[in-house]
Amino acid sequence: MTKRTYKGWTQADDAELVLLREAAVSTKVIAIILKRTSSSVTNRITVLKLPVGGREIRQVEMDFGQVPESKIVTVQGSQPKPSWWTSMMWWRK
Repeated sequence: MTKRTYKGWTQADDAELVLLREAAVSTKVIAIILKRTSSSVTNRITVLKLPVGGREIRQVEMDFGQVPESKIVTVQGSQPKPSWWTSMMWWRK
C-alpha cells in the first residue's frame, strides 16, 4: 500500500473524510481508504474542526460531596472488606 506522504489535501479528500467521519468510521479505516497515515487523518480532522469522536458527546454533571446512607446500594451477597484491605486503602482513611 502506497502512502501519500507530504501530499496536499484536495477538496475531494476533505469531502470523503467528512462523509466517512459522519458515518462513524474509525480513523484507522479512514487512513486505509484515503491511503494516508492515521496521524495525518487525525491532524486533518483537527484542522477541519470535525467532531473527534464518532458518537455524540454527552456532557455529564456531577455533584461531589457526601452521599446519604439511604442512597448507598450494596450488591446482594457482598461481604464487608477485611481489615487488612481497609488498611491498604490509604486514600480512604
